[in-house]
Amino acid sequence: MAYKFLADSTVEANIRRILGEQLDKAVQQLSEEFQQNPGEAVHNARRHLKKARTVLRLVHKSIDKDTYRREKDLLRDLGRSLSLARDSEVYQQTLTDLLDTYGLDLDTKALFKLQESLGNLHQLRLKALTESETSIAAIISDLKDSRTRLSQLTLKKTGWKAVSTNLTQLYGQGQARYHAAYDDGSDDAFHDWRKRVKDLSHTTCLLKPLWPTIMDAFESELHQLAQILGDGHDIAALRAFLLDPPAEVAIEDVHKQVLLPLMQHRQHRLHRQAKDLGQRLYCEDPAAFTHRIASYWQLWFSPTSSSPAES
Repeated sequence: MAYKFLADSTVEANIRRILGEQLDKAVQQLSEEFQQNPGEAVHNARRHLKKARTVLRLVHKSIDKDTYRREKDLLRDLGRSLSLARDSEVYQQTLTDLLDTYGLDLDTKALFKLQESLGNLHQLRLKALTESETSIAAIISDLKDSRTRLSQLTLKKTGWKAVSTNLTQLYGQGQARYHAAYDDGSDDAFHDWRKRVKDLSHTTCLLKPLWPTIMDAFESELHQLAQILGDGHDIAALRAFLLDPPAEVAIEDVHKQVLLPLMQHRQHRLHRQAKDLGQRLYCEDPAAFTHRIASYWQLWFSPTSSSPAES
């Protein structure tokens, strides 16, 4: 089923179903797809884990604190265990995109050697992940255990009350981190904002059936913002990599002389784009935002309908 709430189910049933589907899909990627295309499988598995974590955040004040912390932290740590293989692939794509943006030729000897070195690093990290006797199997086992536990998840609140407080917090955190990013200006601050933007984007997908036209447009803008911030984060990650590379990659001075100024300029342009979009998306008071979504919810879960979901 789709990553969205269904009107013929309770909030609790929706949450259980969506969590189960996301963890099942992550397991499928790592068990069935991994051998064919490990890079893509790792990327997709991490994406499903992030979407599952957003679901937990949406109801975290309605579930047991220890349960929330245990499952959220587990999914975070499992995603991180796959990150090295994914990061090395992102370095390659980010370098290619950067050069394309500024019309530089990858065939230049020094840049070609760098891209080749990044490709070799990616293959080494995938090989290490693939050949590990316990790594992937242990991740799959942990995911299955989490899936079993979350299939029994119970909520302390029902209906809109189960999600409303958390939705206000998600929007408010994104708004606060938007301002913090431009006040601070650091890569970490922008990355923190990006994570909350992605949370709100995923949450909007969950709530899209409330008013598909409006919510789809809002989610599309959030997705665009997340992409812009993601591009900026990828540049920051590549810059950190170039300044402190692992032993497997030899970084020459010419790489830094050419690329670092381009990265700074590109990031500045991306942050300007993100500011304009963020200003529009986070212009509401968090309580007012939740009140507006609540009105859509009440109409969707009409008191005259036979829906089992409590309004």
